[in-house]
Amino acid sequence: MANVIIEDLARALKVFENPKFMVTKDSNDEPNVALVMSWDVYEKDRLVYGDFMTYKTRKNLEAGNIKMSILVMTLDLDNWLIKADFESFHRNDEYYEFMAMTPLFRYSQYTNARAAGVADAVWASNNLRICKLPILSSYLKAKRARSKVRVSPTEEGNLPLNVRKRFDMMAAVKVLAFIDDDGYPVAMPCMGMVSAAPNALVVNRGEEKRRGYSLKDGQHVAVLLVTMEPQVFQVKGTFRIIDDNSAYIQLDSVYACSLPRPGERIDVSPLKRVEVLK
Repeated sequence: MANVIIEDLARALKVFENPKFMVTKDSNDEPNVALVMSWDVYEKDRLVYGDFMTYKTRKNLEAGNIKMSILVMTLDLDNWLIKADFESFHRNDEYYEFMAMTPLFRYSQYTNARAAGVADAVWASNNLRICKLPILSSYLKAKRARSKVRVSPTEEGNLPLNVRKRFDMMAAVKVLAFIDDDGYPVAMPCMGMVSAAPNALVVNRGEEKRRGYSLKDGQHVAVLLVTMEPQVFQVKGTFRIIDDNSAYIQLDSVYACSLPRPGERIDVSPLKRVEVLK
């Protein structure tokens, strides 16, 4: 049987600098997406990563939600989606030692993997490279579609001004995650996305159609934003269809995903934040 992980994809996984977006789901089929750069090929279709700074991702996997995916991108915007079944976390064995020798953990005195997470790839897409002209086109179409979005003010799900400005940058990487029809949480690049209100993002659906997806009105989604600084933020909300070309996401929560506050909600006041965590 041919390997799921073909040579070009294996080579992209092995480059530490290439972004890898890990998608999991909780027991209520709510998607979660995290930037996890340490994914690598252990052998054939067995993959491994160093668990370092994740919280919700780890919680989802430890709860037995083993279906997951990895969106692998290169700096030239080649990209592949891998669907995989999570096996388990490993400590003090050959998987952990393999991960300890990778660039993130081997050369830094400040980072140390809590465990090595192991998964088996069950399917991988072809290379779905994104060209610069379609990125510009989808971005401009999203900006034009802002006027079609109608949302009411809400207490939660509002983007802080600095995060909203970053969502409006064309150069930022935006990844949209959701649950596919087969139950696997998946993700796709979604550069054609800008803010339409403090609590809404408008989305051009061109990349969704190109990849053969058909998101449903009312479906819950997650979006990861990665900027050049780098700063990482995740938002979650409900996908609302405007027409065949446009949709918007009604946001219900916003999280910081990078130091110094990884995993912290930033759309509510500190007092409200304590109540949400209870």
